[in-house]
Amino acid sequence: MVLTRTPLRIPLAGGLSDLRGYADLFGGVTLSATINKYIYIAVKKNLGKVFELHYLNTYEKAPDADSIRHNHIREAIKLVGLASSPLDLTIMNDLHHEGGLGSSGALTSGLLAALHEHRNANPGPKRIIDQASNIEIDILEGASGYHDHTITHLGGLRLITYEGGSYRDIPTDIDPTGTERFMRRLMLFYSGFHAKTKPSLALLAASLDSVLPTMHAIKQNAYELRDRLVRDDLDGAGQCLQIQQDLKQKLPGSFENEFVIETMRRARRLGVAAQIPGGKIGSFLLVYRPLGMKRKHVIKHFGDLTYIPFRFEPEGTRSTQL
Repeated sequence: MVLTRTPLRIPLAGGLSDLRGYADLFGGVTLSATINKYIYIAVKKNLGKVFELHYLNTYEKAPDADSIRHNHIREAIKLVGLASSPLDLTIMNDLHHEGGLGSSGALTSGLLAALHEHRNANPGPKRIIDQASNIEIDILEGASGYHDHTITHLGGLRLITYEGGSYRDIPTDIDPTGTERFMRRLMLFYSGFHAKTKPSLALLAASLDSVLPTMHAIKQNAYELRDRLVRDDLDGAGQCLQIQQDLKQKLPGSFENEFVIETMRRARRLGVAAQIPGGKIGSFLLVYRPLGMKRKHVIKHFGDLTYIPFRFEPEGTRSTQL
């Protein structure tokens, strides 16, 4: 049996500039980090000569790979060359799926890593990331980006650029102790609001020409966040998270509703920076707590939301054979 563990991510700045329509023309950049909340995948040979799948409280039994209903599982199995090798495959999530923390990209990365490991192959990170891009963007024709499967597979806090379907992991020169101090000032809350990412990103992709100045500003904000962290300006870095949110709300797509507007008002009243991660109105609220503000004060202020403690995860996808 093969087990993989892939972390989810928090998108600090630059997210949406990795969308294919923008990145391929202008180059995209993200500064983001993985956290200790994971997607786990278990794969082994099926002795009954069928595909048996367990995911999201769903049990699926398929006679062949083409009959698998779950798009990502089906395409990953076919791409890795296991369409004629019946499998037992189970997916487990630490947090709610489609919440805005990169679960789809993490799932694709983890699936490919698990399936390659099942074949006793070691293709390396670049090939897995390239294959994940192929599934997410080309095969499934998603209005998607290059960010999620890249950062979740690599892990850590990284500045990554995207252009022409390729990525570069750029050294940040950020002191690791500064990274830890910054991450300790971040807090995550679960709102329970769920929405689909694809319709939101499809609307944005169709309207990119009309919002290029905002997209350029989102990209530049990633570099500004990097510079603030290099200077150990934690409160300034926190404001970059707020800038990302403010810019995102100006874009076409599912980025603003009454919940978002009121949540941002509450954040301003408290004096914190806040961001709703992902390419839609997601299920989580990411808060930067400025120096001197107590954690319990923030938890009380957002008492109608569920506080989700987390830590920085420096590693990406990991595989093991049992």
